[in-house]
Amino acid sequence: MKKIKVGVIGASGFTGEELIRLLLSHPFVEISYLSAIVDTPIDISQLFPKFKNRLELVCKNLDIEEATGRVDVVFLALPHKVSYTIAPKFLTKGKIVIDLSADYRLKDLNIYEKYYKAKHADHKNLKQAVYGLPEFYREKIKKAKLIANPGCYPTASILTLAPLLKENLIKNIIIDAKSAITGAGRKPLLEYHFAHLYGNLFAYKVFGHQHLPEIIQILSEISNKEVNLRFTPHVVPVERGILVTIYANLTKKITQEQLNNIYQKYYKEEPFIRFFKQKLPNLKDVVYTNFCDIGFQCEGKNIVLVCAIDNLIKGAAGQAIQNMNIICGVDERLALV
Repeated sequence: MKKIKVGVIGASGFTGEELIRLLLSHPFVEISYLSAIVDTPIDISQLFPKFKNRLELVCKNLDIEEATGRVDVVFLALPHKVSYTIAPKFLTKGKIVIDLSADYRLKDLNIYEKYYKAKHADHKNLKQAVYGLPEFYREKIKKAKLIANPGCYPTASILTLAPLLKENLIKNIIIDAKSAITGAGRKPLLEYHFAHLYGNLFAYKVFGHQHLPEIIQILSEISNKEVNLRFTPHVVPVERGILVTIYANLTKKITQEQLNNIYQKYYKEEPFIRFFKQKLPNLKDVVYTNFCDIGFQCEGKNIVLVCAIDNLIKGAAGQAIQNMNIICGVDERLALV
């Protein structure tokens, strides 16, 4: 098979670094372009010594003409409100764009403006963007030119809740989510300083987190009904991973075995969903993998569901590569198992 030439824009961030690490093990990929905001062009192995003797490529400030001439697929590992200024330039050149920011996830422009405090600058391409959650959008992903790669909290929350919402079996949903510090990116902020974070735990953006409307939009679309829920994110002092604990009420009494069968119905063919019948997931079983582990316990009409993912892999870079594999018609597990 001809090599897929890939570019990573935003290569110096946590997600960019993770994309490079994973793509280096892909048998059909050639990393052919890297960019980031740098003072002067620099070898990627100087930024990240782990890549020495594995990738000899210079990382430089973005040159669209050079980049489009060297890539088939481009990953935008950029901040929100930046991707929508860059993605159109690649799309007009016929390149496949996988955007890991939130710029193409929310279809309602008013909601985007409310949560991201900016007017969307690319209405045309927003309409054609496909939400990159393979478990529910695989057929659309196959034909896509622009992928809106899901957020990390939404990936865990949606995959956990969607089967029960589609079956109309759950209500009164509360999502209690905890994320590793890498979910915040490499921003040099005081609250993410080691001395503040070590031994600490805190909630943030209690009523205004930008992933809330994304979770609601996609769950409402998948279940074909309006979904309401509460969502509270927290930061925990670990390097990577997300653990989501969801509290809810069942709409009718149902046995554990019946619930097991529902999850099997939706996910038995999914390569990266692992469903646990007897135990609840934990972070150490999923970090450095693209797996999404789901488990639950119920008593009467009360149910507690738990999901664990690696925020940098299934919550970002790994899922983006999974989407690329689907679009390019290769085994979607490549570089991820």
